[in-house]
Amino acid sequence: MVLTTRYFPPHKLLLFLNELSGKTEVNLLGKSVKNSPIYGLKIGSGIKKILIWSQMHGNETTCTRALCQLIKLIEQSESYLKNFCFFIIPQLNPDGAKVYSRFNANQIDINRDALKLSQPESKVLNKIFAEFKPDYCFNMHDQRSVFSAGDSEKAAVISFLSPAMDDAKTISDSRKESMLLIADINKMLQKKIPGQVGRYNDRYNANCFGDYFSKKGVPTILFEAGHSKNDYSRSFSKDLILLSLKTALSLIINKKFLNGSTKDYFQIPENREKYVDLIIKNATVVDKNTVYYDRQLAVQYNEVLNKKSIFLQPTFHSHRKNLNLYSHSTISLSKQLSSKKFVFKKNEIIDISFFSNK
Repeated sequence: MVLTTRYFPPHKLLLFLNELSGKTEVNLLGKSVKNSPIYGLKIGSGIKKILIWSQMHGNETTCTRALCQLIKLIEQSESYLKNFCFFIIPQLNPDGAKVYSRFNANQIDINRDALKLSQPESKVLNKIFAEFKPDYCFNMHDQRSVFSAGDSEKAAVISFLSPAMDDAKTISDSRKESMLLIADINKMLQKKIPGQVGRYNDRYNANCFGDYFSKKGVPTILFEAGHSKNDYSRSFSKDLILLSLKTALSLIINKKFLNGSTKDYFQIPENREKYVDLIIKNATVVDKNTVYYDRQLAVQYNEVLNKKSIFLQPTFHSHRKNLNLYSHSTISLSKQLSSKKFVFKKNEIIDISFFSNK
């Protein structure tokens, strides 16, 4: 299966930047490990300063695509331009974006480098934070297709986190503000995707930029674009991320969200890893030379870049008589196909091409 839209490398970003009007100031912030430019966009003249960064993990492109739409809207909105000053880094990790990798060219996860600042990309983000002095930070990501919203059978299409500022998970005034903002964004999303908004565990990690900026006293929100049914292009979640960003900006302008309660934030169910992409029922599985009949076989898709397109590569996950997992799709094998033997080797590629030939 090929999915072209998920791939958003540096040359696509450059094409977008060339379309922007004079209202957006495009700055070269620095260079990546492989000397690729890292761009920052400054837009608006308002008092409230918002720092947004995306694709610090190069294979997480959904929010970048949503941000491109938001930037166009900002350019056309007098309200946004007069109320806010935005600093947007649409692609913090251009080397990772080019090869569709979570990591940078040194195989470092930039979002675990907030304290060491060992990488040029990390230094860029930290420098802009210190110079721009934002009132809010929006940290944009994609999450895997494995998450359910709590223990329910509903997938987490969008997830959020108000990052902790210390091991005690103290709710400071700034962290409370980000919680209240998330809670009101969630109220809007419940009308669109009831029961399908998740919340990440807020265990403190001093090496993560979200936690680091939260500790600095800036309300910080982690946005996570998730998965819905067969939307592997993430078009649906992209639209919901854009809607969430627009809602956040409206809430900040009218300030009514500040009257809310943090209880509403904690009522958002915490993400659970309860999903796989595919479950094959009535399967015959060979595992360590033992043959198992009438099994449920779980399959997870790995996203692989091949010739500038993203392919979904099916891999073995697990098998049982009855899996305690949910799946985005299910295939129940006929008697004829159930005799086909799947040789189970966890995390290895599995051939499911014969399904499309029947």
